[in-house]
Amino acid sequence: MGDFNAHHVWWQGTLPQSALTSTATHSIVDWLENNNFHLHNKAGIPTHHPRNGGNPSTIDLCFSCGSITQALQALAIDHDTTLDHSSITITLSLLSSPPTTPPRRAWYKADWNAFASHIQSASTDLTNTSGKEETLRAIANITDLIHQATDIAVPFMESGKQDAPWWNHSLNLAKRAVKQADRHARQNPTDTNRKDAHQNHSHWSTMVRQAKNNYRIKQLQSTSIRLSGE
Repeated sequence: MGDFNAHHVWWQGTLPQSALTSTATHSIVDWLENNNFHLHNKAGIPTHHPRNGGNPSTIDLCFSCGSITQALQALAIDHDTTLDHSSITITLSLLSSPPTTPPRRAWYKADWNAFASHIQSASTDLTNTSGKEETLRAIANITDLIHQATDIAVPFMESGKQDAPWWNHSLNLAKRAVKQADRHARQNPTDTNRKDAHQNHSHWSTMVRQAKNNYRIKQLQSTSIRLSGE
């Protein structure tokens, strides 16, 4: 969160002709989008009110990415300050963290020759399993042997970026549309293309807020069910 001192339809809304989007701003937007950052400002709400009589602008921004995004419940802008910048207050809910996903095996990279070699090298003797205890002991040893061979032969998948728990396929499509509209506005900066980019960003922001709200409601409902059952 801070003073970005940059103009873009994502947070400014429809830009006046005098407000040009610089190449540096486009680079910042591309980086933010590629790294799944989310804007919590509502487009077009000014945060800077120049004392020289210039047009107000939206340059004080709040972004987030990762697990903290779902914890940000509200953003409030107070224009009643003694400065030429509005104050921004955010509300976070840090009651619980999202569940972690256990690592997965990259089975398509498995070295089955190494797997078989480890199993064969153990020379497990299953001839003396006459009783129940001996049979259970043999089963436990075989299970441990299989786990050891799996650790040797099958690597874990590389940990990549994980989507937020409230993310869905519709957001993927909307994000793709935002990037396409931004690219068109950058390559051919007509009023129509800039307006289209602004509309796509507004639609994207609305979808993100709705998805986050739906997720929070489900969390509260789940918590209420657990509490009533205790």
